[in-house]
Amino acid sequence: MADRSRDEDEGGEPELVTSELDEMTHRELGLIYADSTRTILFSKSIQWKAVASSLLIFGTFMLLAKYVAHGTQFMMVLKISSIVIAMAAIFMVVLFQFWQHTEGRKLLTIESAYSNLFRRIRKFKSAREANIHRYLILLFMVGTIIIGCGITLMSLDAIAP
Repeated sequence: MADRSRDEDEGGEPELVTSELDEMTHRELGLIYADSTRTILFSKSIQWKAVASSLLIFGTFMLLAKYVAHGTQFMMVLKISSIVIAMAAIFMVVLFQFWQHTEGRKLLTIESAYSNLFRRIRKFKSAREANIHRYLILLFMVGTIIIGCGITLMSLDAIAP
């Protein structure tokens, strides 16, 4: 039967094709794989912390402007600081996105050495779908920082003497 998948046996079940790695190499790759997945999760948490921290700083700047005696120069420092913090947060979010991409490439390289069952399980979520989710979230993070900075600048203008 030529139309049958080449990974299927006579019962229609996928045939398991094990990896050709020796036990020590398999273990080493497993450690690298686990480290890369932890690194991706760490990077994602840092991204969200960068967004949250910048928003908290923006809120603090608005509170300082509203409740602390200030002059024109103080307001200018707050505005410039808001822009610098927004740029730094966006840089961090994008930088950590690149780091995640690098770790993802390591995972794909390791995946190619593992069994067909492992690869099939990893492909439940397509690479295209994962990239769409990843970059939509990145755009949301960057947009949140930009909107937070914009609101801060408008609030500082409204509070200014």
